[in-house]
Amino acid sequence: MVTPPALSFPAAFVPPLRLTGDGDPVAITTLDEALVFAETHPRPAGDYEGMIRRLQGAHLAEDRIEAANAFRWWCEANGLLEN
Repeated sequence: MVTPPALSFPAAFVPPLRLTGDGDPVAITTLDEALVFAETHPRPAGDYEGMIRRLQGAHLAEDRIEAANAFRWWCEANGLLEN
């Protein structure tokens, strides 16, 4: 019996999102990085709680796309995208 390869998720953001938080710019490539950034840099604009839930529950491909879009929109709403 052949063991299937381990699941690996490709980068969610290609090219990486470049964000400005409280200091130096940060490059976000994966949903895990997005979740850590969002949890450590909460901002009021946008559906923060919904975006966090999407990032935490993104297991299927469709969920991952929705979570990536939610994070990008939250970043835009809070002026976090680097120009």
